[in-house]
Amino acid sequence: MAKKKSQSLLSSYRKKSRRNTGKALLVLLVAVLIIAGLVILALWATGKLGGSGFSLFATKTPTPTMTLTPTPVTPTNTATTTPTITETPTPSMTPTLDGPFDYVVQEDDIYCADIAKEFKADLEVLLAINNFTNGTCYIKPGDIIKIPAPWQRMPTSTPVPTELRPGTLIEYSVESGANLDSVAKFFRSTIARIIAETNRYRTSKGITPLLTESSTLFIGELLIVPVNIATPEPTATPTRTITPSLTP
Repeated sequence: MAKKKSQSLLSSYRKKSRRNTGKALLVLLVAVLIIAGLVILALWATGKLGGSGFSLFATKTPTPTMTLTPTPVTPTNTATTTPTITETPTPSMTPTLDGPFDYVVQEDDIYCADIAKEFKADLEVLLAINNFTNGTCYIKPGDIIKIPAPWQRMPTSTPVPTELRPGTLIEYSVESGANLDSVAKFFRSTIARIIAETNRYRTSKGITPLLTESSTLFIGELLIVPVNIATPEPTATPTRTITPSLTP
């Protein structure tokens, strides 16, 4: 009886031992599977298994930033041209020894006397060469009038001395209607000598323009005339009042 009982206990122990071993193996297997699953899950989550992984663990791909490298530019000295302002010329003329010259009447010009004073001209000559009769002066803005040179003077009615020796130079201020031919005939001179002596005088004084045969004579214009150098023509008579004055 005792032998059967001990065999029964041994058999029961062995069965119990096998059951415990099986449970241990099962637990171990489950643990291994859990660990393996966790490892796989971790690898997948980090994207190391080729998956995208959880966004929680995803690393943002840095966006490439383009860095512009400045290209050195060699400065070039470029000349800067400053525009020059061109002023519109005023039609008023600057008085010189030349004359007479044209002048455009301005808005503030009222009296001929003021214009004559501005240009240092003789008022009577200004009135005469512009055909302003009776001493009147009719001007308005925009009119063009003649301005005599400062050296032009109105002639007087002094008669020509008869005792002057041939070649004597006299100063003659041109009267209205006079021309080179009439002056030469009246003074028994020549046009060529009048031109030569007048231009010699004008050159010495800086007066322009020089006199030519085609020049138009203006009232008060100064001529230098050598008298009594030509034979007078029988029909030559003075048509104008001549005002001579001796040249010193």
